[in-house]
Amino acid sequence: MKMHHYLRQWGLDVGKHHAFVLKTIRQTIRFAYTSACKKASDKLARAHDARVDLQERQVTWLGLHAFHTVLSRKPQAYARLLKVLSFELSLPRYRHLRKHFRGVVSEGLSTLSLLCF
Repeated sequence: MKMHHYLRQWGLDVGKHHAFVLKTIRQTIRFAYTSACKKASDKLARAHDARVDLQERQVTWLGLHAFHTVLSRKPQAYARLLKVLSFELSLPRYRHLRKHFRGVVSEGLSTLSLLCF
């Protein structure tokens, strides 16, 4: 949602620069995973037996799905980007994750309906 507002403020033509936006989405997801792993390995986290039980592929799928879901609220603005995200989510390496995270996704979708933009 913030990304939508940032893109609008910058005046970026998402249709022309969808590759840039997609790269930014991937970097954001990778950063979130790396940050969670790093925080789980610091001194305080180790003292409390914290751990990250997610693989990078799982976090990538969850992130791609989240961006696809939010950007789908404005399909005319993000048509090319949504097409690429849909393709990536349909790849064989991610197929089993849809079923695996069904509960998490449905819970997240229930809060998305409260947001408007």
